[in-house]
Amino acid sequence: MKKLLAACALAAALIVPASAQQPALTPGGLPLGMKPVRYELSVRPDADALTFSGSVTIEIEVAAPTREIVLNALDLQFDAVTLDGREQPAVSFDAAAQTARLSFARPFSAGRHVLSIEYRGVINRQAHGLFAVDYASDRGPERMLATQFEAADARRFLPCFDEPGLKAMFELSVIAPESRVVISNMPEAVTERLGGGMKRVRFAPSPLMSSYLLFLAIGDLERIATTVNGVEISVITKRGDAEHGRFALESAAALLPYFDAYFATPYPLPKLDMIAVPGGGGFGAMENWGAILYFERVLLLDPALASEGNRQGVFNVVAHEIAHQWFGNLVTMSWWDDLWLNEGFASWMQGKATAHFYPQWNNWMQAQGRRQAAMEQDSRATTHPVVQNIGTVAEAEEAFDNITYQKGRAIIRMLESFVGEDHFRDGVRAYMREHAYGNARTANLWSAVEAASGQPMRQIAEDFTFQPGVPLISAEAASCVDGRRVLTLHQGRYGLDEASRAPLRWRAPISVRLLGQNETLSAVTDADGAATVTLPGCGAFVVNPDQVGYYRVDYRRASFARLAHEFARLAPADQLGLLYDTRALGVSGQAQFSAFYNLARRTPAQADPLVWGLIATELTETNYLYAGLPSREAYRGFARALLAPVLARIGWDKAAGEADNVAIARTRLIAALSTLGDPGVAAEARRRFAANAMPGAIRQAVLNAVGRGADTRAFEELLARARASAGTLEKASYYEALMNPADAGLARRALSHVFDADVPVTLTANLIGIAAIQHPNLAWRFALEHPAEMAVRLDSLSRAGYMPGLTQRGIDAELLQGLRLYIDQNVPADVRRGAEAAYLHLSERIALRAERLPELDAWIARPRRAD
Repeated sequence: MKKLLAACALAAALIVPASAQQPALTPGGLPLGMKPVRYELSVRPDADALTFSGSVTIEIEVAAPTREIVLNALDLQFDAVTLDGREQPAVSFDAAAQTARLSFARPFSAGRHVLSIEYRGVINRQAHGLFAVDYASDRGPERMLATQFEAADARRFLPCFDEPGLKAMFELSVIAPESRVVISNMPEAVTERLGGGMKRVRFAPSPLMSSYLLFLAIGDLERIATTVNGVEISVITKRGDAEHGRFALESAAALLPYFDAYFATPYPLPKLDMIAVPGGGGFGAMENWGAILYFERVLLLDPALASEGNRQGVFNVVAHEIAHQWFGNLVTMSWWDDLWLNEGFASWMQGKATAHFYPQWNNWMQAQGRRQAAMEQDSRATTHPVVQNIGTVAEAEEAFDNITYQKGRAIIRMLESFVGEDHFRDGVRAYMREHAYGNARTANLWSAVEAASGQPMRQIAEDFTFQPGVPLISAEAASCVDGRRVLTLHQGRYGLDEASRAPLRWRAPISVRLLGQNETLSAVTDADGAATVTLPGCGAFVVNPDQVGYYRVDYRRASFARLAHEFARLAPADQLGLLYDTRALGVSGQAQFSAFYNLARRTPAQADPLVWGLIATELTETNYLYAGLPSREAYRGFARALLAPVLARIGWDKAAGEADNVAIARTRLIAALSTLGDPGVAAEARRRFAANAMPGAIRQAVLNAVGRGADTRAFEELLARARASAGTLEKASYYEALMNPADAGLARRALSHVFDADVPVTLTANLIGIAAIQHPNLAWRFALEHPAEMAVRLDSLSRAGYMPGLTQRGIDAELLQGLRLYIDQNVPADVRRGAEAAYLHLSERIALRAERLPELDAWIARPRRAD
């Protein structure tokens, strides 16, 4: 007899032994004693109705007799449930836990059993569970379906044991229109015609894997493919776009053998698909095993639209996601508290691979900017350790942050440098061999690296992964005696608030190099946070050369003055490091706020383009702090005078033999100068827009500059082009430009279009975020006024932090008060860390504007001289 069993919710599989009142729990809060072995799943999506039906047979292994099974289910309805084809349970749901409890009349035995469930679910419009994306094509409106399950949204697609530690084999079959291509983790095994224009596609069984890595896509798709080391690699796009994936395909074809060799464990699946989905969510890509999901903007390159930054971004994202096929998929963290084993290591491997294939991109220098984002987050009371306690799935979704990714990456690079590249690689290989197709913890990796290297690095590793915060290394040099002098290093803590300055001790590996020399001296701070290094010379020195260590450096006055005087002689990576640290110390009040701008003024016009890119970005950020102040124009004049000669030197168009990173600096300079109100840049952008003289390398920079300075006529032209664009990438580029106007009235008009039918639902949140850069109060109010529209446009990963994120360039107390009220009323207590960090950030900006800008004003007004 069929029963309709109502909607469900979270946790993961659970059994309740008859004899136990308080069973032991899994990391997700589930009683132990039951695990899945194999899922046989059949689904039939109805793309028009945005619903689907499914049936799943789960082979489970039970440790002890029990009357109950609890498994995850969310937004599903159960129609029939049986165990071993006979037993029909009573079913109840726990909405708070997102679980379905199956209670049987009598106990069933330990051993293997088969659980069968027929059910129905919904197709979402945001990127979680099974979701739909609509787009325009030459053939009319189209709809693509895809899935996104990390951290815990597989339960929206099937009843399952939805924890990373509960791996199983998956066999999927899908009923879909014959005209549609169906993609999953494994190759097609059998395709059957069903009549009525429908087909059933059965996929080969997967290896043992976690539920969040299961994938399905259905659409009017095409592919380009190649075979490398016996693995078919494909880029799959909506029809007509496949050639835009050529660079991604070539990149993957180079990366797969590189990772095979590094891990000494060949990629184990027969194929690797990379699927491009229109629009964009709170993430760029997802590493589903054998079927990686990407939003188009991070995978496809249209030569008419793409810049050098886009090209480098595609390679980096492809490298990151393919690295996950080992770090995350083959070996998976046991629970989300070790998420960094997935994300930090994939970020680090991405950097290694990029440096290997494109050394001219100076990827490790570029990574400094991402490390700074982690350090900023790590410098507030709301920080957390890299290895953190995760009690709920909501907390897991909040863990996808800069500390997990970028601090994790930085720590791994530091430890690799400490033990040696070959030793570290050998440890990683041993870790892969030991835990393949299983799960691991951070300690398992450190054990493998220590065994391979023979070096006692665990204390350093644990200090940096189990403690929050940013070490601050103070460097004080003694007087020079006989051509040598002793450098005293003392480890404190950098912080932006009192809580984040509470003393902690790290065994920190410190390196020092005399300016102009190649020899690097090393030391590790002791339990008291101290170390000494004897310098074989009396000149300027750099602490943390090449910026490998995860710490900030505070030079004493004389040492800093010497470095500032010699700034042009520093290696580009160390120029970046000194600029970043000086900026951070100025913001925290531990150095003069103007010191960064003094270094920027000393930077030669021919300095590395990444250095000028940083300076352009930071000058733009300070410009937002000046909004509405009488001294803003004096500041903008200073900033324009600094940047305009650099843009004039490199020009608007690519020169023969130009380095790739010059192209990135060019776009950043155009963006900065247009934001700073440079009339020459505004005029040149308008001229190029009118003449449609916008090569891909600068196209988005020109469009955004036109958008920033737009009048009503330019705004209408941008909107008309956006609506007329058939390609999703081109349409997104025009809508991005439309969100940039400096004029508040036009910004308000731009926001009124983000819910238009031709704007992909998954793109809307990104567009509002762009408007919030120049008009945070306006974007904030707009989003608050449209809660229903926003609810269907925010995926699980971005929901808690999205609204607070709109305030991040705010400058006033009214917005701060509104944010406080919003957090207290709307953000659940277990996912407030990111929101509270946004509140602290906005508080800091308001204080910085009041307390530090007057010093900068006075410095700018002083006669120009060397400081």
